[in-house]
Amino acid sequence: MKILAIIGIVLVLIVAIILIYLSGYGLFSSVIISEKNVGPYLLVYRKHIGDYKNVGPVMDKIYYDLKDNHSVITTKGFGLYYDNPQDVTTDNLRSIVGCIVEGKSIEDLKDIKNKYGIKEYPASKSVVAEFPFKGKISIILGIFKVYPKLSAYLNENKHPSTPIMELYDQPNEKIEYISSFDLSKEVFDSFLNSQ
Repeated sequence: MKILAIIGIVLVLIVAIILIYLSGYGLFSSVIISEKNVGPYLLVYRKHIGDYKNVGPVMDKIYYDLKDNHSVITTKGFGLYYDNPQDVTTDNLRSIVGCIVEGKSIEDLKDIKNKYGIKEYPASKSVVAEFPFKGKISIILGIFKVYPKLSAYLNENKHPSTPIMELYDQPNEKIEYISSFDLSKEVFDSFLNSQ
């Protein structure tokens, strides 16, 4: 009987430690959804076809290349995800991933236009969901916490389905999930076609 009590206490402690650890990454955080104008954003990116879980290294490579080889400092990464993984096979998921460059123009980045797509994401009216960003675990938690609420909000308010941009804002420690409902399909397609 004592052994069962000790095992029970140890299990409770382990669960408590895990919950405390995950709470630091946003497990118990609320998802804040609003409608607002966003952008414009200057995107430096690569197109990615395949599982969304594999985009992190692509984003990191662009970030370090910009910083180390081109003296371009950026504090915001992004992924623009075109397909719903529940509707499209993993091998065919489309996205563009990279960095948001602030304080520069497309002309300032002309020396890297052969390496990356460089395009402005236009200012747009958007539904924006916010979630804390404390690291990669926050991204995983956000998938499970944010997308169901964002999807419900878009449906309830009769907004069209659009590609979702996840904007990873390191200085403000938040992820913004952006559905720009006033941008056309042609605008979104132009990102895929220009790189």
